[in-house]
Amino acid sequence: MELRGQKISAFFISVVIAITVTVAVILTVVSCSGSKINFKTTFYFVCYAVEDNAISAGSISNAVSNYGGAGYVLEYDGAFFVTVSCYYTERDAKSVCESLKRRDLECEVLKIETDEYALKSTAARKNAQLYTGNLNTLNSLSTLAYECANALDTGTYSQSKAKSVLASLESGLKGLLNANSENCFSTAIRRLLTECKNLEGSYIYSKDMRKLQIVIADSIINAELY
Repeated sequence: MELRGQKISAFFISVVIAITVTVAVILTVVSCSGSKINFKTTFYFVCYAVEDNAISAGSISNAVSNYGGAGYVLEYDGAFFVTVSCYYTERDAKSVCESLKRRDLECEVLKIETDEYALKSTAARKNAQLYTGNLNTLNSLSTLAYECANALDTGTYSQSKAKSVLASLESGLKGLLNANSENCFSTAIRRLLTECKNLEGSYIYSKDMRKLQIVIADSIINAELY
């Protein structure tokens, strides 16, 4: 499968100017009740392709990344979505998707709304407050990466500022890792820290921050609380 039309990176610069850099208020509802956590937040992913296996999706992801999109493969509900970007309002996501379609880049908007997380063990129930805090912190870090990506596209952020944001993301993740030395969040947090480390010492593009945003969102969406 080939990408056609103008580069996605050039597209983002024109579209993000019309979308506020500071994300609108994100309504996140959190509560604990016995054997579950209610954590409600919504993500709108602009996806270039949907595949039924990871290999096919992976072959497309590099092309999407080369053209300025995140290129991250999100596994959800038995399918593999090659993501371009992620937003917090349906309007913004649909605006981006329609603009891509006008450039002959077929895409769709995937809405994922989190709701209930089952606490699947006695240990998980004891850690309900910690796990709720983890989800809140990850959501905040995802938003921070999103804002940085938009600011890079509009030229509001310099490389120095982007690296400062990256350092803040790493600091937040290290704090989480210290609080979750070995539980159901540990592997995801280590993976996120590796993603951040891979960007150290290199030029940071908006697509890098979009990928980080989506990887963090993935850790929220697919969290299994043991």
